[in-house]
Amino acid sequence: MTDVFYEDLAKTRQQIHQHPEVSEDEHETTIFLKGYLRKLGIEPLDYPLKTGLIAEIGSGHPIIALRADIDALPIQENTGLSYASENGAMHACGHDFHQTSLLGAAQILKEREAELKGTVRLIFQPAEENFQGAYQIIEVGGIDGVSAIIGYHNNPHLKPGQIGLRSGAIMAGVEQFRVNVKGVSSHAARPDLGVDTVLVTTTIINNLQQIVARTISPFDSAVLSVTHIEVGNTWNVLPAS
Repeated sequence: MTDVFYEDLAKTRQQIHQHPEVSEDEHETTIFLKGYLRKLGIEPLDYPLKTGLIAEIGSGHPIIALRADIDALPIQENTGLSYASENGAMHACGHDFHQTSLLGAAQILKEREAELKGTVRLIFQPAEENFQGAYQIIEVGGIDGVSAIIGYHNNPHLKPGQIGLRSGAIMAGVEQFRVNVKGVSSHAARPDLGVDTVLVTTTIINNLQQIVARTISPFDSAVLSVTHIEVGNTWNVLPAS
């Protein structure tokens, strides 16, 4: 492909990066993607999705799907980039790049559509960050008839031009958990009169790591992370929960 092709894609990625939208709210992003595909001569299919879209290039079988996620994270960007986010969300996980790369692939495939022996299904999946988007795509029939699907993700550790492949799982999945610890509140000077939920909580967190360290085979991959703690609201009182 020409330098102009990649320069245009870089501008597209910056445009998407500058206008991120969080899970379930990717309305303008969806409009942008539909307009982009239509300029390439690709008409989005009529699936009942609130956000996100599905389109196809070619016809017949097999059907191979290419999937990219489109939502951003609800965090403030402080990169100082000329194309930094303007709305309080941020494409901090590379979903702007994922969308752009799928748009680039769509352009190349459309130009060579006559050579395709089957169908390439383009899936721009919403709501990856809140773990609902894949279910939404499946429920509307977005992967019906698909023989294989490539759900790729950027890896900053790879050099430009490199692609990493392996069989089986390649990244950690998400299973959320919440623990409520209840004790007995007391003055911080008299912990003997209460049940210290802060100590219990930190002990739980430390011991959770033993699940990975001592119950998972060293030949398997596993990760367990505690990402949010809420405890107490003043300096001199042991919280009850």
